[in-house]
Amino acid sequence: MRACTHAQFRRSELLLCVVAAAWLGAGSIAWAQAPAAPPPAGEKIPAKQIDEIYRKILLDWAAGEVDRAPEELIRLETGVIVDGELKTRRTLLEAEQRVIHQVGAADLEVLVPIAVLHHEAYRRLLERRTRGEAMAMVHTRTMARDLVILYHQQSGSEGAGLVASRLLTSLGGLLLQSAQQLPAGEMFQQAVELDGQNTAALLGLAGIYEKNAQPETAMKQLRRVLEIDPVNAEARLRLAMSLKRLDQAQEAGKLLEELTASTEPSWVTPLAFQEMARLNSDKGRSAEAEKVLRKGIERYPNDMRLKIQLAAVLDRRGAAAEATAIVEKLLESHPSEEASSRYLYNTVRPEAFEPARSFLAENSRSRLPVLAQALNAPPVGSGTGLGR
Repeated sequence: MRACTHAQFRRSELLLCVVAAAWLGAGSIAWAQAPAAPPPAGEKIPAKQIDEIYRKILLDWAAGEVDRAPEELIRLETGVIVDGELKTRRTLLEAEQRVIHQVGAADLEVLVPIAVLHHEAYRRLLERRTRGEAMAMVHTRTMARDLVILYHQQSGSEGAGLVASRLLTSLGGLLLQSAQQLPAGEMFQQAVELDGQNTAALLGLAGIYEKNAQPETAMKQLRRVLEIDPVNAEARLRLAMSLKRLDQAQEAGKLLEELTASTEPSWVTPLAFQEMARLNSDKGRSAEAEKVLRKGIERYPNDMRLKIQLAAVLDRRGAAAEATAIVEKLLESHPSEEASSRYLYNTVRPEAFEPARSFLAENSRSRLPVLAQALNAPPVGSGTGLGR
């Protein structure tokens, strides 16, 4: 990310103000006793029925229909929104806002499960990547984000901040998986602003800065992670890599040496062996590099890169026969690179965001009875709840 990051990270706050103003100023609507079910896929949805269908989807979600409700929401939103026709998104947004305002006026806590529902719909849409649904994807992602930020703003509690931060972190992880680094960075930045202890978001930010050749900025995020979690292996490895890029070999070497000494099972350790050996080779210490690589292979005998590096070091040291033997043995074994430590370093690992998603799921479930009660209650008059 370039120097424009701060301004771009603030873009969504302006949109949030507009959306919040619409929600907070909306009037109550008629209470639908028997909301309609979503029509079959492909059938056009009349605008006057969107409110009732959305309410039915929320009722299913509140009843624990964790698979059906997101699919119904996807069907509704992709059925209403037409890519390239902004008015269709506005029609859907206004209808969803009316329902959310009504149930939110009864109890602010309902915003959490509704936000998580939109988050789940976005995750499924992202997996499918169906053509013609780009605007629906953006819409449901924006709904999830704006709902939890609104929840935090209206609640003001520390717990609300944690919920919002975790949902933004999860959205950032999903965006990273689809190679959308700038919007992912925006999500992570907002998540950190809401919870400065959110190491997953800080690591996400650091990774984005690292990929965009900004090691100094990446290091700032990584040092923050290590202030919170001094033994975080991934943060220490990424910090060592950034230090190497800035020719700060002494601190990088110390971090790598500590990582190679760790006995904890982790994908980080074999990569630390690789980088420690490379650091020694770069400094002309080929004997030390060989020693590090042999120790690494002893611990990780199936790591192909360690063996390739050892063959290269041996060749430079004049042990061509042993180097050739190592390479020939590798070619015979047909090793797989799919789960190598370097591959894991350079890819988005979904498990990095699982704690945030588990936290969200638990907080959503605990509020489902509140959502059910709000949906089945007569409407609260304007001027209460969210309208205050």
